[in-house]
Amino acid sequence: MTRPPRPIRRACLATALLLPVLPAAAGDEPAQPARSAPAFRGGGSFVETFTSLGDRRWYVSDGWVNGDHQRCTWSRQRVQIPATGALTLTLSDSPYKDRAFSCAEIQTKERYGYGTYEVRMRAGAASGLVSAFFTYNGAEDGDRRTNDEIDFEFLGKDTTGVQLNYFTGGTGQHETIEALGFDASTTMADYALEWLPDRLRWSVNGRLLREVRAAPDRPIPSHPGKIMLSIWMGQGADFVSWLGPASYPGRPITATFERVAFTKLGDPCAFKGSIVCR
Repeated sequence: MTRPPRPIRRACLATALLLPVLPAAAGDEPAQPARSAPAFRGGGSFVETFTSLGDRRWYVSDGWVNGDHQRCTWSRQRVQIPATGALTLTLSDSPYKDRAFSCAEIQTKERYGYGTYEVRMRAGAASGLVSAFFTYNGAEDGDRRTNDEIDFEFLGKDTTGVQLNYFTGGTGQHETIEALGFDASTTMADYALEWLPDRLRWSVNGRLLREVRAAPDRPIPSHPGKIMLSIWMGQGADFVSWLGPASYPGRPITATFERVAFTKLGDPCAFKGSIVCR
């Protein structure tokens, strides 16, 4: 199912409020060549194992929604570390603000560019639900050409597959559903995104799922973005056609994250089992 257009995403600070995604217009300048792409810059390598969740690296979304399509309000109460080394993001039927459900999102304060992004996680399962690990950079100072995104999205209606997608300058519609060979809602697994100047590579447990090579008529993201982790439920006709009708099972639904890591392009691998160590 084709994903609806990316809705407006609110930034951490009001002064950094992101603008709506707009399609490319005739006469726009072409994408920057890779050798001068801003994604050569960005934050440095790190490994996060969630022994605590301080405010140095992560911003916790709270008290707002991305738009009318979102059935739940972001709540810091749904972000927990119940045991050292495991972050949980939860969707619950606890009302918050003007939504009947509350859900969870965290995002890095810094933006990261070319390199390898890795997560060890288990997704939530329910129709209408999304568990996600992705990079996102919105329109900066009104410039839609910076509106880049690269996704792992686990659709709760069928967690035996994962949706892979990317947006360049706000233009998406590059999604595919890739079979995992297991249920992502019952199996803790390692997912990796290699974002290189000339290609994107998505992998699971070291197995390549998809590769996209840049071409003159197929640019790939080139602007550093924040690393985002989230769980949420959709509503509205467009999102129901993508995610399925919302179906709450009568208990909270949780996505669990044991590790998030970024290895900047050219840096050595930082932990045993990293895809960078190949």
